[in-house]
Amino acid sequence: MVTKTQTEPAAEPAAGAAAPESLADLARAADMLDAAPEAQAQAVQAAQAAEVAQSNEVELFGTLQAIRAMTFPLLSMVIDQQRMQALGQVWNDAVLDQTAKAGAAVLERHGITMGQVMGQFGPYIMLVAAVAPPLMMTKKILTPPKQAPQTASAPADGQQQ
Repeated sequence: MVTKTQTEPAAEPAAGAAAPESLADLARAADMLDAAPEAQAQAVQAAQAAEVAQSNEVELFGTLQAIRAMTFPLLSMVIDQQRMQALGQVWNDAVLDQTAKAGAAVLERHGITMGQVMGQFGPYIMLVAAVAPPLMMTKKILTPPKQAPQTASAPADGQQQ
């Protein structure tokens, strides 16, 4: 008995799906499928890093404002009004904002958050804040008053008499 073999045509792709034209196209498509989760993970990591950087900036700005709020009343007890105004220009919100941005960039570069900084150094910062008022007042009390410079009546030509 002789059997006839029939060759059937290759299965057609499903409607709407494009068949790859070559093995190279198929390999590129597979690479894209492999890269998609990686690209998505990188995008998520980048978004998280941006969120941490923004959080660091906001927290650092708030910390600088708190330092200003704690120290300025104390400083006003020992510093004259003219110097307080100069300090106000140095410690204004625009300067603090720029400082916070720069500080956040440094924290980001080293993989540190403000939460970590405050968690590790917060007690020391609070200790300084608690000790600073009596320390500054003690310095003011112990510092002798400035005397007016003595004007010696020296000869105009600078020679001794």
